[in-house]
Amino acid sequence: MITSEDAHRIATAAIGPADAVGGAGWHLKEFGAGWFIREDWMSEPSARGGSFCVVERATGRVLAFPTSISPTRIMTEYDQVADRASPVSG
Repeated sequence: MITSEDAHRIATAAIGPADAVGGAGWHLKEFGAGWFIREDWMSEPSARGGSFCVVERATGRVLAFPTSISPTRIMTEYDQVADRASPVSG
């Protein structure tokens, strides 16, 4: 099992620094199956496309979910939607 510090390191390797500017930054939101990577672009009202990423607690894998699956659903129904995600290489 990984720690929040591990998750931060893994997310940085996969998508870049948390404090990146221009909408490229992010922060982690912990939930049962791991850490949801809440990217800064998500706060833009006109943001479209992209994906939602998760660092899995058990494996340390980073998975990208299509935006058709809401962040709420990812965090509350993870086991039911995980098979729709794709691994992210970092």
